[in-house]
Amino acid sequence: MQKDLVYRWGIFPLWLLLTTTIFFRNPVPIDETRYLSVAWEMWLRGDFLVPYLNGHTYSHKPPLLFWLFESGWAIFGVNEWWPRLVGPICALLNLLMTRHLAFRIWPDQPMAALKAPWILLATLLWTLFASSTMFDTLLTCCVLLGMLGLIDAIRGNSLKGWSFFALSIGLGLLAKGPVIFLHLLPTALLVFVWAKPDYRFSKLWPACLALALLAGCAIALTWALPAALAGGAEYADAILWHQTADRTLGTKIHARPFPWYLYFLPLITFPWIAWPRLWQSLRATRIGGDVGLRFSLTWLAASFLVFSLLPSKQLHYLMPMLPALALFCARLLPHEEPERRVFADWLPAALISLTGLFLILLPRVPGLSALNWVQQVEPGWGLSVMAIGLLLSVVAVRYRRLPVAALSTGMVTAIFIGFIFFFRYTGLQYNLRPAADMLKQLNQQQIPTAFVGDYQGQLHFLGRITQPLEVIEHRQVADWAGRHPNGYLIYLEKTKPARADYLQPHREFWLFFKTAAEVLSADPA
Repeated sequence: MQKDLVYRWGIFPLWLLLTTTIFFRNPVPIDETRYLSVAWEMWLRGDFLVPYLNGHTYSHKPPLLFWLFESGWAIFGVNEWWPRLVGPICALLNLLMTRHLAFRIWPDQPMAALKAPWILLATLLWTLFASSTMFDTLLTCCVLLGMLGLIDAIRGNSLKGWSFFALSIGLGLLAKGPVIFLHLLPTALLVFVWAKPDYRFSKLWPACLALALLAGCAIALTWALPAALAGGAEYADAILWHQTADRTLGTKIHARPFPWYLYFLPLITFPWIAWPRLWQSLRATRIGGDVGLRFSLTWLAASFLVFSLLPSKQLHYLMPMLPALALFCARLLPHEEPERRVFADWLPAALISLTGLFLILLPRVPGLSALNWVQQVEPGWGLSVMAIGLLLSVVAVRYRRLPVAALSTGMVTAIFIGFIFFFRYTGLQYNLRPAADMLKQLNQQQIPTAFVGDYQGQLHFLGRITQPLEVIEHRQVADWAGRHPNGYLIYLEKTKPARADYLQPHREFWLFFKTAAEVLSADPA
């Protein structure tokens, strides 16, 4: 009974610990700052149909996440804390929906359902992005809703199941676009692989699936069609076609080879992939005899293959399939291992300790030592992580087993510590607030400003900038400076300038402000 209480309620304090990391760091450029700026500009315009970024329509993402930001602003006023809480709130829903899905799949295995969110909570990729101000935890909620719909449909509750599936398609399209199809359709189409012979699905399954897809698209079109009319022909073409075709098939953005995800698979699935007990359980389990295992494995493998085939690859694109990994692992580990084979539980703890040792040696690692922030790393970070690994090792040796809850707690605590130390050492590299404040002061003084190069809205929300920032190319600098002799030019360059009115590191670049007069004196031509 006590163990049940731990597994039922313990995820909440761990989620809260992970969520508090947003108060130890600033919004991370470029993604988080850009999405905040898009919502901010929609709010300023009072336009909740068409997203804008720096005065131009923004067609790269649909508006659901921005609507969630703005709904909080409508209640609490414009602030930074609410939009940064949206991601963690969606992450909590990920955990609860994963648990509910496990209960629906294995009603006679309550411990598997209780352990599933613990496994998701500590899966490295999910843990790293769970508190981010991005689309992935929101999209994962949509995918989980769709999977719940499939399970209900296969169990005979067709109306409820297909309604959930249609709603998940509609919300997924509004959250991140047609990528929702890639997460849901492979599992739905492979129903004959994971459902038979346990369930006899209706011959009408393809027709019901098609109708649910049409209903989901209709939900999304209630936004897309009015937005296309309001945003103009170019914006309409982008959201209705090019942002789908170009970014999935012909994109050069984040283009990577087919096996790229495989290279990172050990990190994506850590610590579970490194747990010998899981592999021992896998060898002793007949996957074909369990519909839930077949379902989660089909979901995981099919989605992984589909995203590996796409040219554009980012690690966080795989987040919505991690609940499938959690379900699969939780079913393999329904009960604690008997008191034997200590090594099977000691290995993940040892690897966490070795990670701590690596962090201690980080300033001496060839290649990484060249990074500015790495030179500032002190042993405290690595020693803290090493202490967590050693404590888990002691638990494994002392009790001859390592509970899932203990390993998950250690992982989340290590990530929490990592966030604190990382953003402490990187300092201004991930903090654009001072630069945003300077731009705001220049705007208030009506001093002309222009950004040289590719501006991604990094400064608009942080500085509460209320007007577009002019963007020019390098070849236009001299002409602009000649027309605005009292103006300021903002640069983002790899090379540190010899002199600038304002200078700060920005990731591995340098962000700096220069007066137009200084630019003209340095380059009279």
